Amino acid sequence: MQKLTSLLLLTLFVMGTTACSKQYFISNDFKQQTKTHQLVAIAPVEMIFTGTPLGSSVSEKDVIALEEGESKAFQTSLFNQLQFETSDNRKPIRIELQSPAKSNRMLEKKGISIRDSWEMTPEELATTLGVDAVIQTKVYKTQYLSDLASFGIDIGKKVIGVLSGGKSIFVTGGQKLEKTNDIRATCHLLNGKDGESLWSMQLEDATDWQQPTPEIIDRINRRFANNFPYRNKRK
Repeated sequence: MQKLTSLLLLTLFVMGTTACSKQYFISNDFKQQTKTHQLVAIAPVEMIFTGTPLGSSVSEKDVIALEEGESKAFQTSLFNQLQFETSDNRKPIRIELQSPAKSNRMLEKKGISIRDSWEMTPEELATTLGVDAVIQTKVYKTQYLSDLASFGIDIGKKVIGVLSGGKSIFVTGGQKLEKTNDIRATCHLLNGKDGESLWSMQLEDATDWQQPTPEIIDRINRRFANNFPYRNKRK
């Protein structure tokens, strides 16, 4: 049964103590649509919080900074994981990836904030960033992530204090969730010419909320990177 399941496009994986499901799609004519592609950019990751809002001690400005910090962390992690998976001839790809730092600078020069970029079409992003295709990712989560320092992101001592105060901030039905932090992430590779979906993948993850934030982010992006297309055949 397990061998049969592994052949399906829609597959349920259980890995260790973490429950994680994966849905995968790739265009039937992927090679034809991407034969001229040379450069791909990872757009700022859209963060969607589905839990209970933070307390009154955290301002709207703080929340925006936190969400944009998480966006950059996921964006940077995806780039790093793709770079790692394609290094040393592991799973070589035939296109170049534009660095998130460069993409974000280009957006900033155009007066486009991280949050503004979430509303842009693939065609608009591709034109602005000068690339052939864009990777757009959305992350739905029930809890904010606090440890972003390893990504070079400072979200402020006040916000870190609230998030690391030893209490879960997601509450449902009057009961605190002590063990899991549900995350659903969708990653789409979209053609810059017409916005058509070339490849996509969705993950659902229930993870221990006490795990370090970088581990959570990197684990999700590692699975995206493992399945990313544009693969060259190994020599």
